[in-house]
Amino acid sequence: MKKNENSQTQNQGVFSRATKTRKKAEYKPTATRTSNRAKSPKIEKEKVFREKKQTDKKYGDTIFKKNSKDNLKIIPIGGIEEIGKNMTVFEYGDDIVIIDCGVAFPEDEMLGIDLVIPDFTYLEKNKQRIRGMVITHGHEDHIGSIPYFLKQINVPIYATKLTAGLITNKLDEHKLTNSTRLKVVNQGQTISLGKMKIEFITSNHSIPDAVALAIHTPVRNSYTYWRF
Repeated sequence: MKKNENSQTQNQGVFSRATKTRKKAEYKPTATRTSNRAKSPKIEKEKVFREKKQTDKKYGDTIFKKNSKDNLKIIPIGGIEEIGKNMTVFEYGDDIVIIDCGVAFPEDEMLGIDLVIPDFTYLEKNKQRIRGMVITHGHEDHIGSIPYFLKQINVPIYATKLTAGLITNKLDEHKLTNSTRLKVVNQGQTISLGKMKIEFITSNHSIPDAVALAIHTPVRNSYTYWRF
């Protein structure tokens, strides 16, 4: 008798697979379970990550469309991992704005070379889309290539008063003064070049009248350009 009772006790709560499946299908919760326990940091972190991912996808779908002309492109023509030849292109849609146009000085092994200038090939191919050139200050590594650029592509140039004076000396030397559209801007001023707005911000540097630039585009950010 004891053996049977022990066997019965051991078999309580043990069901066949078919019985478990049937009970699971028949189960209907009577109420939604709630918990008053605070969410763990891991759960909160995952929630923030999911929300950020959804936000990025939203903006990605509406702004950063693949192969779209409405993408913002920032293209360094020169000045990356080198001293000199500072020149950067901001491109949005059909508008191109050039920031600075400097030279680099030859290394010891560059025999017979006086100056090193950036490669203008990309800009020559897209010259109809260039809205202007903006200069941050008057050092040679930011203005030295301007005459050589203007001989290939004539675009308006925007610079502060002292910087414009230094550029004028170069234009006189290359006999380009009359053909160049050199426009003087003030610190604190904002100009529009195509769909981009360029704000000139007062900045300290080893040469007077230098500016940093806040570049506002239809893409939801503004980009501050400060390269000295």
